[in-house]
Amino acid sequence: MRKEILRKIFHIVSILLLIIPVEISGKYSITVLMFVMLFVFFPISYFKIKNPITNLYWKILEFVERDYNWKTLPGRQAFSLAVGFILVSLLFDKKTLEIAIITTAVYDGFATIFGKLFGKHKILNLNKSYEGTAGGIIANTISLTLILPLWEAFFISVVASFVELLSDSKKWYLDDNITVPLTVSCVYTLLNYLFI
Repeated sequence: MRKEILRKIFHIVSILLLIIPVEISGKYSITVLMFVMLFVFFPISYFKIKNPITNLYWKILEFVERDYNWKTLPGRQAFSLAVGFILVSLLFDKKTLEIAIITTAVYDGFATIFGKLFGKHKILNLNKSYEGTAGGIIANTISLTLILPLWEAFFISVVASFVELLSDSKKWYLDDNITVPLTVSCVYTLLNYLFI
């Protein structure tokens, strides 16, 4: 449990740091950063390149990677995240990208932390709890109110919770690092179209 909580704290902080290049250089800075990450680190993981230059990369992965990814593709969820953010940065505006970044970081991270610490009641047969889901919704709503009205922040957080429940991190195309940012971006764009 401790490792998963530390992993999620790293997840929250590392993803939220992406707001900095967006604010400084615009949304395409994320496109470039994520392409560079894929171009540099995907081959290292895929071909399991281990040498003094890649040593730090493997040490970070030892800290944050889930056991089942070691058997397939170490760093796979980071690569899914890169794909999700590339798509959002190319298809949507800067504010929408920021909402996607915050939600991907905060909802997912806090839902897991609250679930590990307080989760007693499982949702159906999923590895999710009502307590974790509620914690993720509350934390994400609070975070999003920095840039959105409360009702929009809450609605987007609830949508993120449903997408998270339906996602499957063992299948790359259903990974929440792709499905959450894309769905949240579409929902926010639709809300803007309908109500603003």
